[in-house]
Amino acid sequence: MKTKAVEGKVRAQTQDYERFPKHAAKIFIHQTVLYESGLQIGQRCIIESTLANDRSRRREAVAWNSVDKALAKSVIVLSSVMKAAAGLELGDSIRVSSAGEVPEAQTVVVRDVTPHASPVVPEEQKSWSWNIEAALEKADYVFPGLALENIVGKGPKRSFVVETVNGRKDNVAKYCSSTRAKWPGDDAVEVDGAPGKLEIVDILPGMQAPVRALNRFFRNFYTDYPPAFAAADPSCAIVVEGSQGTGKSKLLEQVAATRWGRVIRVDDGDKPAAIQEHFRNALDSEEPHIILIDDIQNLVGETRANREGATKAIRRGLEELAGLTAKNGQRPKVAVVASCRNFLEDLPESLRKPGHFDECARLAIPDTSVRKDIIRLYAANVFPAAEAEQYISDVGDRTHAYTGEDLVRLLARALRLSQTETGESTGPQPTSWAGLQQALQEVRPSAMHDINLKPPSVRWKDIGGYQEVKSTLQVALSKPQGGIALYKPSKGVLLYGPPGCSKTMTAQAMATESGFNFFSVKGGELLNMYVGETERSIRNLFARARAACPSIIFFDEIDSIAGSRGVGGGSAGGGAGLTTALTTLLTEMDGFEQLGDVFVLAATNKPESLDPALIRAGRFDQLIYVPLPDDMAREAIITRKARELKFPDVDIGVLVKQTDGYSGAEITQICDQAFKPLVGQDGTTDGGADAMQMLEAAIKRTPKGVTSQMLAHFVAWRLSMSMIG
Repeated sequence: MKTKAVEGKVRAQTQDYERFPKHAAKIFIHQTVLYESGLQIGQRCIIESTLANDRSRRREAVAWNSVDKALAKSVIVLSSVMKAAAGLELGDSIRVSSAGEVPEAQTVVVRDVTPHASPVVPEEQKSWSWNIEAALEKADYVFPGLALENIVGKGPKRSFVVETVNGRKDNVAKYCSSTRAKWPGDDAVEVDGAPGKLEIVDILPGMQAPVRALNRFFRNFYTDYPPAFAAADPSCAIVVEGSQGTGKSKLLEQVAATRWGRVIRVDDGDKPAAIQEHFRNALDSEEPHIILIDDIQNLVGETRANREGATKAIRRGLEELAGLTAKNGQRPKVAVVASCRNFLEDLPESLRKPGHFDECARLAIPDTSVRKDIIRLYAANVFPAAEAEQYISDVGDRTHAYTGEDLVRLLARALRLSQTETGESTGPQPTSWAGLQQALQEVRPSAMHDINLKPPSVRWKDIGGYQEVKSTLQVALSKPQGGIALYKPSKGVLLYGPPGCSKTMTAQAMATESGFNFFSVKGGELLNMYVGETERSIRNLFARARAACPSIIFFDEIDSIAGSRGVGGGSAGGGAGLTTALTTLLTEMDGFEQLGDVFVLAATNKPESLDPALIRAGRFDQLIYVPLPDDMAREAIITRKARELKFPDVDIGVLVKQTDGYSGAEITQICDQAFKPLVGQDGTTDGGADAMQMLEAAIKRTPKGVTSQMLAHFVAWRLSMSMIG
């Protein structure tokens, strides 16, 4: 979109805006004028006097839209600092024109303007620089003339003013993690690389393990190796792996903030030539460099159009770094840190070889203790002070699978809901239990996205009868109490029996009652015609469940992916694809010891077709037969349907006897279809019909789908399995 210049008269910012440094570089324009001009919010612009040949009052600023509805279209609002830096007065006429994107600030030279203070001694300049950089971060946009007041450091507070940004005196730039504060006359002003140590010191809750892995890797850059050892482990690259919202980007920012070297960021929009140039610039420089590739899957993932080119560019850069390591016995001063969600799935094999990204620091989903620590970080003004610890404990216990990002979203949502409840608008109000409960319903954990995870709310009481099945499943989910392991809890249970007998409903009730996260898939949904995709889906499913534990994986119709390899069982018809899918499933289930609080539940109407390797100790530990509904179960089904469909008076006891031998699904269908013959063409029904007669007639015309031969077959299979056991 083409842009056009905007003209207006200078007006001062209100005191509310003047108090915050982050508004100092912004010029506020009426939002209609901003839109019509084509200028974008946050875009770099040039402000200059409209007087002819007056070039002295020409400065860069950041365009912003005004939310002041009373602002005239002919007015442009400037901060007092920007107004003074540009040499402008109130009422001056200025012109604003586009100047492209705001660049990053690399070097910011500051001058101490503290009244009656002695200069900062060289030994203390470094520590003062860190505090100045913290103030620059709060300002966000940096420009010559920006005032930094009351900076805390050794001794009394000091005030500073920005003299130059990236060597210029009329520009604006955005603070970034590689921004460095320098002093006038400092020899290091021309050197953007910072003399810090490549080590992460500040460790956030839940990040101890990945930080240890990163720091262990970083120590390689301070070690000389004999050529043989250097050639065996030459990689200069590491990957941070973790689910959405676990803090990958935050860790990369901590790497950038080590001050070890100049930071280069590879963006997902970079072309292969740009990626090659990033590596070349780092290799050709004499100063240390950190190359960050956040969400590398956006560059090299299978769905990316330019995947091959990006992969090749990164691979070549890593190979050149590894070659220098092997040749010189020490790593070049170029550290490459990338992030992704799934190391094995997101990175092509060519980037996972030795000398490339062959190390991985993994970020886990926070456990209960870590969740409480994270909540505690953000708990100020969120919970009532007197009950804060109780809130923190309760929320931490109830937020299984929530990441740090999820928890922040949850608290923010709870605050907004509580604000709505009270109707207060004077400031943040502590959240209420009601607001928190509602927020828990609305903010779901990131690890649970994109899969059918939330089962219908089914309770054990909704399933009449089946007492043995229910009690067995309840015991299977329980753990030994009292700290003494008298038994080892099951990790896998197979439900088998005739079709339509509440196996799926039982799984849903188990998930609801336990409060576990629920991953439900039909076996056939995992099958894919493309080579390797079925196995990928199975691995991802288990990975998601491990990340979201405590959780239940429910495989409905598991026979479709776990048929016997010898006889081509399963609805998929056997074949190499089914065999590899089964092998992947067996491999994942062999990892039960590493699954943590993950329970695997499966259902099938064809137990005899399952591969024997699946039905052994250590995989599916328990086989539970789910028979046709007994009297209690049939009574519960008919009672529920009578209430749902508002049947007139019926004798439920008689109907229970007459439906003996029917499956639960068949009984439900009988109730749903009983009055269908009475529906006329106009959609109305004969209200005088006898409900009992209609139901009995529906029973008589509905054949039983489960035969005695089928039941005998299940009994025989059950006996055969008990003999094997």
